[in-house]
Amino acid sequence: MNGCSENKRTINAYYNLFSRSYLMESDKDLLYDVVVIGAGIVGSSTAYSIAKEGVRHVALLEQFQLGHTRGSSHGGSRITRRGYHTHYYAEMMTEAFKLWEEVEQEYGTQLYVKTGGFHFGNATSKYVKEVISGFQHLRVKHEVLSSTEANDRFEFFQLPSDYRCVIEEDAGILAASKTVHALQTLFTKRGGKIFDCCQVTKVIPGGDVVTIATTKGDFKTKKVVITAGPYSSKILKPLGIDLPLVVKRLEVCYWKTDLPNICSAGYSHSDDHSMGVFMYSDDVNDQEGYYGLPAYEYPGLVKICLTGQTVVDPDHRDADLASHSTTASVSQFIGKFFKGISTTPSIVEPCMCTYSPDYDFFLDYHPDYHNIIIGTGFSGHGFKLAPVIGKILAELTLSLSPSYDLQYFKLHRFQKT
Repeated sequence: MNGCSENKRTINAYYNLFSRSYLMESDKDLLYDVVVIGAGIVGSSTAYSIAKEGVRHVALLEQFQLGHTRGSSHGGSRITRRGYHTHYYAEMMTEAFKLWEEVEQEYGTQLYVKTGGFHFGNATSKYVKEVISGFQHLRVKHEVLSSTEANDRFEFFQLPSDYRCVIEEDAGILAASKTVHALQTLFTKRGGKIFDCCQVTKVIPGGDVVTIATTKGDFKTKKVVITAGPYSSKILKPLGIDLPLVVKRLEVCYWKTDLPNICSAGYSHSDDHSMGVFMYSDDVNDQEGYYGLPAYEYPGLVKICLTGQTVVDPDHRDADLASHSTTASVSQFIGKFFKGISTTPSIVEPCMCTYSPDYDFFLDYHPDYHNIIIGTGFSGHGFKLAPVIGKILAELTLSLSPSYDLQYFKLHRFQKT
């Protein structure tokens, strides 16, 4: 199917979802079992996971139109990988791959493209050491190359002599907007309702029933899950939850390559000379590093970015774009480590990520109201883990035993004792 036909199909599919999004009189009188606020990748996955458990009355609220570009879940691609610097995320990724496969099978469309992946840094890189340790702990197939070996095998690399590169086989690309739509579609097939253009103005606790005031009227629900991404603080602060969240703008940059076959996600990856996704950290700025993907959504353009740098108000994301650009830093990075890739971006698109101080998520109950569940602070690496996050939030919502140790994700971990 060509790109235009695929885009038309996606637009038509969203139109079908829109037709279910108007607040009818019957909706106003309904007491929902669960309402999920925020229809990005995590909110959509959570709503789907709850509906999959057989919960009958579930609503998913989105302040903008479905398919919008004002959050963290839009665009053509996201990286998925097993390699992680912390063991608990590496363990979650094992299940995430399985759950993404289940979503693909149920939806009937490919959402994951296997490209293989690279993690590289200097010989003393803490990040690279932790990735290798995680692979060894979980017995994940991988290969460690010296810079000379990597440069000889991969035409696009020019790694310095004191660098090394770790290759993982299963890393690849998730078709970002398609995966969001897939989860929303599967959610509605299970009876869930989506209300877009439905901005939440206030969440009002009230014993066994929570009232959610919106621009489309009030919703009554037994439980609410708040997964509002960059807009989470605006909903949480009136509830007495002031988390140390920072919203940053990310410039998603696409760069022309002179190696269109080698650097394409459509290239035959049985030939290990091709470009996969990659992650790089210099250990100086800890988790703030560079990442990239082979050409996928734009033919001949690879995607290489620096993680979010510019703090923004999500309602004014695009203010001072020119004066806070990170493209010069990315250009220097490309020139240092890669060959055959332009150092002038062809396309720059904005996105937002919501960071916690330790880059770990918040997955927890409101301390005073256990029918209010919170999922936020995904710190630029939550997309690939969305099926697992959605499952965990569903477990909290339905009072089921969590599948994972949630000590790393508690709301109170930054409170002074």
